[in-house]
Amino acid sequence: MRRSQRIGLGVVLSLSLLVVGTPQARAQSVGRRSCIGIDACTGNSGDVGTKSCNGLDACFDNSGRIHNKACLGEGACSSHSGRVRNDSCVGEAACNGSTGDLGTHSCIGAAACDQKTGDVGNRSCNGGETCDQSTGPVGTGSCNDMFACQVNSGAIGNNACNGFLACDGNSGAIGTSSCKGELACRSNIAPVGTGSCIGEVACQNNIGTIGNNACKGDRACFGNTSPIGPGECNGPPVAGKGVCEL
Repeated sequence: MRRSQRIGLGVVLSLSLLVVGTPQARAQSVGRRSCIGIDACTGNSGDVGTKSCNGLDACFDNSGRIHNKACLGEGACSSHSGRVRNDSCVGEAACNGSTGDLGTHSCIGAAACDQKTGDVGNRSCNGGETCDQSTGPVGTGSCNDMFACQVNSGAIGNNACNGFLACDGNSGAIGTSSCKGELACRSNIAPVGTGSCIGEVACQNNIGTIGNNACKGDRACFGNTSPIGPGECNGPPVAGKGVCEL
């Protein structure tokens, strides 16, 4: 009789596991309506806030602290390490394999911060593959639009590198409110001061140091090879050629 009871209890427990599923998270705490999806939090070791880590492999092997409404989408924070703040890392592979402290409302879009290393400020790296494989730190309100700051290795200041492909492949330090516009500072390798390189293709392929408030205008300093002083090379293109364009 006792043996029959034990067998019955084992069947009930087995059925319960099939219904509920095996435990996924090894985190210290998991908030409400979080870790939903196949392997969403399998191997995760960081705390998870409310309505976070939802999607296939969303936080698989993650080791960072996940705040609220973050890491949403397939593989959004898979193998991520570092803090993810509210409403960040939203989209397929948004922060896959990334490291660093990621600010609020950041890394939104497919592969937005995929394999990204370094901190990201608030409201930054938003757009498809925008900071994908980049290594430099990103300030607040920067690197927004598709492919902006992709494979970037330079430090990006606040409100900088905003525009389609802006700072893509850049390796120079970018100052506050600089490199704004489509293709601005793309493949730039030199330091750029504050409020400079503003306009479409401004400072693309530049290799000379750019001072503050310089190179403003479409194609300004495009392909430049010499140092540009503060306030220099500003104005619209002339006959299709930008100011100080090589």
